[in-house]
Amino acid sequence: MAETENHHAAMAGLQQLGWDPAGIAARDVVPPLTRGSNLVVTAPPAPAYAAPALAGVIAHATGGGRIVVVAPASSLAEWAVPVGALTAGTALLPLIALGPGQAARRFRTGGSCGLLVGTPATLLDLQRRSLLPGTGVTAVIAAWPELWEDREALTLLLSDVPKEAQRVVITSTPDALGDLIERHAWRAFAVGEPTVAVPVAASVRTVPVPWSRRIAALGELAEILEAESLAVWTADDSRHAEIRQALQGLGVPATVSSGTPAPAAQLIAFDPPTPPRLADLCATGPVSLLAPPGTEGYLARIASNRKPLLLPGALDAATSEATRRRDQVERTVREGQLEEPLVLLGPLFERHDPAAVAAALYQLWLSASRPAPRPAVPAAAAVARLWIGAGKRDGVGPNDFVGLLAGDLRVDRSAIGQIEVRETFSLVEVPGAEAARIAAALTGRVLRQRRIVARVDERPAARERPPARRGPRVR
Repeated sequence: MAETENHHAAMAGLQQLGWDPAGIAARDVVPPLTRGSNLVVTAPPAPAYAAPALAGVIAHATGGGRIVVVAPASSLAEWAVPVGALTAGTALLPLIALGPGQAARRFRTGGSCGLLVGTPATLLDLQRRSLLPGTGVTAVIAAWPELWEDREALTLLLSDVPKEAQRVVITSTPDALGDLIERHAWRAFAVGEPTVAVPVAASVRTVPVPWSRRIAALGELAEILEAESLAVWTADDSRHAEIRQALQGLGVPATVSSGTPAPAAQLIAFDPPTPPRLADLCATGPVSLLAPPGTEGYLARIASNRKPLLLPGALDAATSEATRRRDQVERTVREGQLEEPLVLLGPLFERHDPAAVAAALYQLWLSASRPAPRPAVPAAAAVARLWIGAGKRDGVGPNDFVGLLAGDLRVDRSAIGQIEVRETFSLVEVPGAEAARIAAALTGRVLRQRRIVARVDERPAARERPPARRGPRVR
C-alpha cells in the first residue's frame, strides 16, 4: 500500500511539470525508485530530465534522512526548477549549494536540509569539515558523472554513506561509466533510451548558449532565423510561462510545447531532446538545438548532421584578430577533442558570455608565448595529514593504522605522526614527501573488514614539525 501511495505522490509531482503519466517516467523510472531500488537512468544531460528520478527518490524518502544530488558545475543553478517544483508542499527543505559557504552556514547554525544539490568539489569540502555526515544520507543521485571534473569524488563522498542507501546514476553515456556503476550502484536496474545518432536529411543547427541565457537567446535566434512562424519544444512544462512571455512581441506566431510541436517554419529545442524526439522534430521542420555547456558531446552523438550557429555577443565588439591565429583556433575547434576543456570551462560560461571567456583564453595564450620567470617551487611540507575513511564506528584504533602503515606499506614507524581517530574517519600524519604515494597505496585495502579510502587532507596541519619521532602519538 505504501508503494502505491509513493508512486501516486511521485506521479502527481511529475504531472504538474507536464510529464506524460503513460510515458517512460511512469513506466520505467518511478516504480523501482519508489520501492527503494538502485537505478541507472540514460537521459540527455539537462536537469529537466532528472525530474522523474527526483520524484521517485523523494516519494520513497518519507521516513526522513537526507537526499544528496551530485551535479555538474555548469548546470547547477538550473536544478532550482525541478527541485523547487517537486519539494513544494512537502516537509523536505531543499538547498542548491552554489558553493560551500551557504551550506556550511546552514549546517553550523543547526538548520535542516532534506535535499542537498551540489558539485563534487562543494560536497567534498563540506565532508572534510565534518558538516556532511554520510550516516544521515538515505539516497544519493549521481547526475551525469561524465561531466564532473573528478569522477573519483563519488568514492570519497560515499565512503561513510550506509550501504543500504539508495543509489541513482543519471547519465547520457552509460557504457563509459561501467566501472563507476559497478562500484556504486550495485544491483541497479538500467532504464532509458540509448543515445544513438538520428539520421536526418537536413542539417540541424546547434546554438551555443549559457544555461542562464536560454530564454533570452530564443528572441535573438528568432531574429536571426527570420522565421514566418516559430515553435519551441521543451522537455517539460516548467518554463513555459517564461518562454511565452519572452516570445511575445516577436511579430510572428509562436507556440510552446513539450509534446509533438505544431508545424512551423522554424523549430527550436529549448532542452536537448532524446534521439526519438529529435527524429520527430526533424520530421516537423528545420530544427535549431540550444547547446548549453555540457550538452555539446551529447548533441554531437545524436545529431550526426549538424551545423553551428553563433548568436551575436561580445565577439561583435572585439577587434579583428590576425588571420593566422584565427586559423589555428578554427583548426583546433574542427579537429580537437574538446569535451574535457568544455567541462572545465562550464562554470565560466554560466557567469560570463562564452565569447568573452574565449577572448580571455586568447589573451592568456598570447601571454604564454612571451617568456616569463618561473616561480620557485615550494618545498614539500615536512608533515602531511591523511584522511582515511574508517573510524571508531568501524572498530579501528591507532594501532591498526600503525600496523597497516609500518607492516604492509613499509613506512618507518618513527615517521608516523599524530593519529586522530574520529567517529567515521581518521586523520594520520605522515611525511609530506610520501603522502600522495601512501594515500594511493591505502585506498582499496581492507581494515577491520572495511575497504578504506584515503586521500591527502588539504587543510594544514596544526603545526609544522619534522617527521622523525620515536613513535606515534595518539589523541
